[in-house]
Amino acid sequence: MTVNFTIQLKDSNLERAIKLMKLKSTKLNVLKAYRENSRYEKPSEKRVRKLKECIINTKIKKRKRENNL
Repeated sequence: MTVNFTIQLKDSNLERAIKLMKLKSTKLNVLKAYRENSRYEKPSEKRVRKLKECIINTKIKKRKRENNL
């Protein structure tokens, strides 16, 4: 997996460039993809992990829906 993105420095503001780099990498899910691909995951483990993610996401969506009412 390769992800290419560029960050332009304005006024030599390195700290701002680092913040932008972190923001872009989180939006592109670079770290999550790296962790998923760093080791082999059995298909059964993958299925269980995705099921747990779905359960968590549905709980979060339900909570948001209830808060909006």
